[in-house]
Amino acid sequence: MPALISRRPQRALAVTALVVVAVLGGGIWLVQSGQSAAAPDVSIVRASRGDVVVSVGGVGRIVTGGGASVIELPASGGTTTSGSAAGSSSSAPADAVFAHVPGHVDRLLVKAGQHVSAGQPLARLDDDGALAAAVKQARFDFETARIELGQKLHNDPQKGPPPTAAELAAAREAVTSARADLAQTAGRAHTADVTAARADVRRAQADLQTLLGGTPAARKRALALAQGRVTVAQKHLERVLTPGTPTDISAAQAEVKKAESDLAVLQKPPATPLPEDVAAAQYAVTVAQADLAAAQAASPPDPTAVNTAQLELDKALAALAALKPPLAQEVASAQAAVDAARTKLAALQGGGDPADVTAARQDLAAARAEVRTLRAGPSGLGRAAARGAVTSARAKLVQLQGSAAAVAARSAVSKAVADLAALEARGGPASASDIALARLKYQAAAARLAAARLDLRYLTVRAPSAGTVNALLTAPGAPVDGTTAIVSVTNLSRLAVRVDLSEFDVARVKSGLKATVSVDALGGKAFPGRVVFTALAGTDKDGVVTFPVTVSLKGVHGPRPGMNASVRIIVAQRHDVVEVPIDAVSRDEDGATVAVVGSDGKSSTRAVKLGLANNKSVEVVKGLRAGERIAVEAASSGPEAD
Repeated sequence: MPALISRRPQRALAVTALVVVAVLGGGIWLVQSGQSAAAPDVSIVRASRGDVVVSVGGVGRIVTGGGASVIELPASGGTTTSGSAAGSSSSAPADAVFAHVPGHVDRLLVKAGQHVSAGQPLARLDDDGALAAAVKQARFDFETARIELGQKLHNDPQKGPPPTAAELAAAREAVTSARADLAQTAGRAHTADVTAARADVRRAQADLQTLLGGTPAARKRALALAQGRVTVAQKHLERVLTPGTPTDISAAQAEVKKAESDLAVLQKPPATPLPEDVAAAQYAVTVAQADLAAAQAASPPDPTAVNTAQLELDKALAALAALKPPLAQEVASAQAAVDAARTKLAALQGGGDPADVTAARQDLAAARAEVRTLRAGPSGLGRAAARGAVTSARAKLVQLQGSAAAVAARSAVSKAVADLAALEARGGPASASDIALARLKYQAAAARLAAARLDLRYLTVRAPSAGTVNALLTAPGAPVDGTTAIVSVTNLSRLAVRVDLSEFDVARVKSGLKATVSVDALGGKAFPGRVVFTALAGTDKDGVVTFPVTVSLKGVHGPRPGMNASVRIIVAQRHDVVEVPIDAVSRDEDGATVAVVGSDGKSSTRAVKLGLANNKSVEVVKGLRAGERIAVEAASSGPEAD
């Protein structure tokens, strides 16, 4: 019994020891198992050379090369092109061809699916002849402006018709005659009167010398000459004092009134003619000139028709000249005519010019004094009289050279010169400002004619470029205007993809970047593209802002408008650089490091300088060579690349 009691404690101890050992073993196993599970799997890869490419993109839809799927058009006052009610907006395809002029569709010249070339007619419009009438009116305005410019450059109609050769010859002859009369009166050109007056002076001086110391025979001859001069002086005084006849005075008065009336008409401020009146007068001149040219060009020419046309042209030119203000030469000529007429009338009414009367009386007195002196013989009084005769003869010479008749002759010369200048001014070119204005009218008329002809050509709607007729957007008889789409012509060789990018991605995109377009409907086939448009403003939809970007596709076959496509735009890339997986790089405050595995299988940490990176790999600029092995967590690494 005691032996049995002693064995029980031993068994309890053994069981307790086994339990403790089991617990300790299980704990150790659990700890080791936990440590083994927490330790990550590590794979070894090699740093390699390759290209690091960074791209952005998304999913878009293929459209035509215009870059937009539709164009929104404002609604007109009536029904829009798509039939929507007034006040709404309509839309047309981006490749739609529009009408340029109002009217209605006469007929369509193409069918859907037909291939057309650039400039090929697509439809014909009808505007009931409105544009043809506009071209006709523009051509008439252009011809009128051209004729007006030509007239301004050569002979302005407002200055009257050009003078004939006979008129110019007569005017020049009048100037020559007036100058000859002036020369005869003033003595500058006609020397007969001046020579006679100078001879009288010399004779008076000789008489004085004779009286002072001459012989009886010389005094006798001087006395005879002096008596003859008395007779001549008496007749001259009578002729000067005799007034003109009533007929001459009446004619002179009428001539003064007519000259004053002509001057008043020219000096009266003319009423400014209306532009319509001037245009009508110019048009009448143009028509008359055309009729005269046609009459002269007839074979054989009809003298009666030519004379009638010339008469109509003269009447039209006179009517046009009546609208113009008088020329300065015409006013000067009229003033000279008034002065000459008044001088002539004064001479007829007053019995001669006062200066002429005084001179004639002096001549008579001197001649009588000379006779008395010669009869009385030499004496102090006779010598004084002889000296007076000399003085009188000299005064006559001076008076002859500057008489009132000379003033009238000068007025006649001025009038003749003014008449010639006015005649020569007729038919001359217009002023520089008038020519410039006429040239502007001509250029404006030419521009209007070109625009009218262009609008007339727009009645035929043509294809702007080669392509395929995708749809007919109107029907014959439908009204059209500048916002009406006629047909849709699609160029399938010039397509584009429109994709919306986030504000972060679009900040890195610019025109000209290369892109890759994958079309889902073609089994993901990829096509090269290039960015051609990036929107400057984003579109907010449900709080998400996106920016439309257009990628062009040129010369591709297979994709069609409306297909979905994936777009990747290359924003940065590095060629033939050392690259490692992005997960192989550790970053901290000191920089980037990688775990380099040596030939003995042990790893060491090495600092590296990184470059361009994408979501899979990163460029190592410094600190690592191609071919070196690095440790990468197995969860994000591939198989070992030896």
